[in-house]
Amino acid sequence: MKDQHIREYAERDWAKVAESDREHWVLRFRAEGPSATVAASHALFEHARSARRGFPGSRYAMADLSFQVRLKQLLDRAAHAFAVR
Repeated sequence: MKDQHIREYAERDWAKVAESDREHWVLRFRAEGPSATVAASHALFEHARSARRGFPGSRYAMADLSFQVRLKQLLDRAAHAFAVR
């Protein structure tokens, strides 16, 4: 990698990159529904596992499990709040 390549990357129009990313995911979500983001997360997870032996470590796995449990609780509360209206 050359210094010029690093400079070009760092000086990208990051707002344009972010807008393009949003547009991509809007189209994917409209076409495929929530399964698009689930598939992407699985692909990223598998890539991380292939790039880093032993990923995820037990500390990461426990932190992730704690987050997932808390998220599930919040989703259940939200679902209940909408159901009783």
